[in-house]
Amino acid sequence: MSRVTQVLAAGASALAATLSASAGGSFQILSQGVANGVSADGTVVVGQNNEGAFRWRFDSGFSSLGGTMAIAASDDGSIVAGNTMVGTTEVALRSVGDVGTPLGGIEATGCDSYLSSAYAISGDGSVVVGLGWEGCNARAFRWSESSGMTALAQEGTASARANSISADGTHIGGWEEAAGGLRRAVLWDERGNPNFVLRGEPGNAEGGGEVWGMTNDGSTFVGSATSSDPATSGPFVVRRGEGITYLGDIPGTSAFVSGANDVSEDGRVIVGFQREGVGPFAAFDATIWTESTGTRRLSEYLADLGVAVPEGFQLAAAMGVSDDGTVIAGWGYSGFIFNQQAWVATIPGASACPADLDGDGTVGPSDLGALLGAWGACASCASDLDGDGAVGASDLGLLLGSWGACR
Repeated sequence: MSRVTQVLAAGASALAATLSASAGGSFQILSQGVANGVSADGTVVVGQNNEGAFRWRFDSGFSSLGGTMAIAASDDGSIVAGNTMVGTTEVALRSVGDVGTPLGGIEATGCDSYLSSAYAISGDGSVVVGLGWEGCNARAFRWSESSGMTALAQEGTASARANSISADGTHIGGWEEAAGGLRRAVLWDERGNPNFVLRGEPGNAEGGGEVWGMTNDGSTFVGSATSSDPATSGPFVVRRGEGITYLGDIPGTSAFVSGANDVSEDGRVIVGFQREGVGPFAAFDATIWTESTGTRRLSEYLADLGVAVPEGFQLAAAMGVSDDGTVIAGWGYSGFIFNQQAWVATIPGASACPADLDGDGTVGPSDLGALLGAWGACASCASDLDGDGAVGASDLGLLLGSWGACR
C-alpha cells in the first residue's frame, strides 16, 4: 500500500466517526490580561497582556502588535484595531499584519492624554470605529483611509461612542448620552442616522443602554439595556422584523449589571457577562444564551459538553464569538479579580464544516495548505480536526473527505 493510500485509508476511518462535527471542545488560558475579541472565522483572538497588544492564533500562538491594546479583528484576523501611545497620548491604532498605524483624532488635540480609542473594525478591516475627542467632549467616530476620522451624527451634544460595526460596514452600534448623563443605546444606519433602539420600552422611556455586537449586515444586534423594569433590563437582542427580545440573567441570580457582548452570524449563540453585587464582594460570570438553554453560566454550559475549565478559575466575561458560534474568547481570574487572564474556548459538535479552515464556506486548496502548514504536534489548533493534539494523516483524510462546498 502506498504512503498516499495509507494516509487516505486512515483518514477515511476517522471520517466515518467525525464528519460534520468539529474536533473535541477545548478550554485554554492564554496569558495574563484580557481577550477582547475573536475573528469571525474563529482563528484569531486579540487582547492585551503585560507585553501590550497581542494577536493569538490557534496554529501559531502569540504575536505582539506593538500597541497597548488590541480590541477587535477583521474577519480573518489579519487586520486588528486597538490603541497605542504616541508620546504621552493614547491614539487609536490599526495594525495590518504586525505593522501598526496610528489613526489620529477627530481634532488635532484631545482631552488630557487621550485623542482617540478604537472599539471595533469592519470585516475587511477597512473601517474602524470608536471614541474620539473634540476638546474634552467625547464623540463616536468612523475612520477609513479615504475619509480619515469623522464624528458620527448625534441627536444632542453630550458624549457618544461607537462600540461595534457590522462586517459590511453599513451599521454602527454604541451609545449617546442624554442630557442627564444616561447612556442610550444607538444604532447608526447606513446613512449615518442615529436610532435610539430601546427608547420607549417599559421602564426605559429614554432608551438607556448600549449596543455591543451585531451580525455581518447589522440585521441582528445585541447589547445591554438599562431600565427600571427588570423585565426590560440587561442583555437583549434585536432581530430585524422581530423587535426586541430580553434574554434575562442566569436563573436564580440578581445581577447588578449584565449584557450581551457578541452574537453568532445565525443569531443562535449570544455571549456576554453579568455582575452581582458591587465592590470587593462582586461576583462575575461569563454567560451564554441559546434558544434551547436560555441564559446560562458559560462554565456550566462548557462542562455539560465535556469541556473543563480549570478548578478555581472564574469565567468573568465572554467578549466575542466566532460567526459559527464555536469559538468564544474573554477574560477571567483566579482568586482575586485583579489577576485577570485571557482565555479561549471551543465548543464541540457545533460546526457543520470544521475542515473549512479559512471560513469561506468551501473546503479547498487554501484549507489544505493551512493544514499541511500546521503538520505535527499542535494542541488546540484548528487544523487538528480529530482533536488528538497533533495534525497528521487522519486530519488530512477528514479534510479530503469534506472537499468542496460545505453543506
